[in-house]
Amino acid sequence: MISTDEGATMYKKIVYGVITSILALVVVGCAPRAAPTEAPPPEIREMPVEVVEAEKPASAPSGYGAADYADIERLIIRTASLDLVVPDTEAALDEINDLVDELGGYVVESNVYQYQEGMQAHVTLRVPAESLDVALERIRGLATEVRHESISGQDVTEEYVDLQSRLRHLEATEARLLEFLEEAEDTEAALEVYDRLQEIQAEVEQVKGRMQYLEQSAALATISLDITPDELAQPIQVGGWHPEGTLRKAFESLIRVLQFLVDAAIVIVVLVIPVLGVIAAPIIGLFFLVRALIRRRARRVK
Repeated sequence: MISTDEGATMYKKIVYGVITSILALVVVGCAPRAAPTEAPPPEIREMPVEVVEAEKPASAPSGYGAADYADIERLIIRTASLDLVVPDTEAALDEINDLVDELGGYVVESNVYQYQEGMQAHVTLRVPAESLDVALERIRGLATEVRHESISGQDVTEEYVDLQSRLRHLEATEARLLEFLEEAEDTEAALEVYDRLQEIQAEVEQVKGRMQYLEQSAALATISLDITPDELAQPIQVGGWHPEGTLRKAFESLIRVLQFLVDAAIVIVVLVIPVLGVIAAPIIGLFFLVRALIRRRARRVK
């Protein structure tokens, strides 16, 4: 007969062995695959409009054949950037907001800068990916000039498929751990299974969050707009320089200053000095009279 302690020890060894096997399967299933060789960046020609095609994945992910990979719906994150010159910035912003509402998108960011010559704006939009071409065509129609345009796409299909595979492995491991947690009779073994189950569940949530982010990013395209009014887009114009005019104005100013000085001298000589003399004569006479009286009184005292 096998004692109770020996039975518990044997059960614990079996549970440890099963957990070790599951962890080994998780490591193998979730091991990162070799990253595809990145294609060199597309050459951009010197043109007002630059269109960058979405990069093609170098190879199908591990575990998927080329035919299987071709059947997968591709996830492309599309972005566009335009630099526009418009007649009226405020009117253009109103039109863009109406367009975004019509297409079922939203404004991510809007910055408006007010200058003396007009209003400049930078706007970031999100619109459904299938409506990107329509949105760009409508936005171009608002501009008198499109100074720059760039359209690009990022293919995230391979990453998404890789996340799907990883999620399946994690969910399978989670199910096995839940079974062992229900069957566990030893407290220590149950705690170890529970701790590992918590880690697996956290990884599942991370993978699901990343997949949801990729899905939403591919479903909505991003458009960045720089909007400038015609007044600010015009080149700076410097008027002609006429030094003879400046010289003439300087001589005119000099003559006016000399005239002022001569007029001031005439006023001083003809008006100010005589008036001061008339005012000063009685004062000077009174001064000498007072001084004479003081001296006479001083002599009498002696």
